[in-house]
Amino acid sequence: MDILLPSKAGREVLTKYGFGAEAETRLDAQSHEGIEDLVRTAHAPYSGPEGRFSIADVDDGLREEAIGRIEDYIEGAAARFPNLEKINMHCSPKRWAGEDRLLQGDYGRLIDAIRRIAAAGDRHGLIVAVENNRAYWEGVGKEVPAEEVDREAQNVYFGVEPDEWIQIQQDVARDNVVLCLDTSHACTYAQTLSGVEERRTTMMKYLEAGEALRHLHWNGNDLLTNVGRDDTHMSLHEDDLPDELHARLRDWDATQLLEHWYGEDALEGELAYIKGL
Repeated sequence: MDILLPSKAGREVLTKYGFGAEAETRLDAQSHEGIEDLVRTAHAPYSGPEGRFSIADVDDGLREEAIGRIEDYIEGAAARFPNLEKINMHCSPKRWAGEDRLLQGDYGRLIDAIRRIAAAGDRHGLIVAVENNRAYWEGVGKEVPAEEVDREAQNVYFGVEPDEWIQIQQDVARDNVVLCLDTSHACTYAQTLSGVEERRTTMMKYLEAGEALRHLHWNGNDLLTNVGRDDTHMSLHEDDLPDELHARLRDWDATQLLEHWYGEDALEGELAYIKGL
């Protein structure tokens, strides 16, 4: 295993367990102080005061601004963290109407943008990991069955469904571009299906990424009830995602970020669960 923790776990915990860290989306985050040498992955920002970063946008101005912000983050992270290996990034809104500005993405522009970001990473010898995004359920009551939800009325990102997420990495076709699986995000998409077995099958489908999957945002979530429509980031030993999924991810050749921090007691529970899979 190659486990990482969020930077806010702190140096004492990180060194006690021999784990690395993932840096936050803000390079000036207080949690980075004193752990710079332990940071191995860094999460590029996906939004700012102006709203979501739309690297695939049909509006050239919005798109260039967003790409530039991520490129600037890469430069700053490479300068600050001497042992940095990977930059994790989200995709881009496909359709986003929940803010002051309307965002509309184009798939070809997404692929080109990721190639440009990959080139910025490659200048520093960094791998760029493209994360699957979550499904949104804004304004939908927990009691509303999945089949009654108008998905066309929801904001949506590229790279939510497993097939599209996998295809994005293949179409980018750059040696330093890999995939990051966020298991809590995957659960929010699986929740769009009504049957529990369908949801389990969908969760396992993300593993079809194969060797392209090189980074994990390893989170728990609730697959059985509608609680899992939210991006809950549960501890692994408290969720109901398939044990088979967690067992395979334990042995996966990837950096494995436990992307939540609930204290050392919770961490011990997770590590015991992982060991016992």
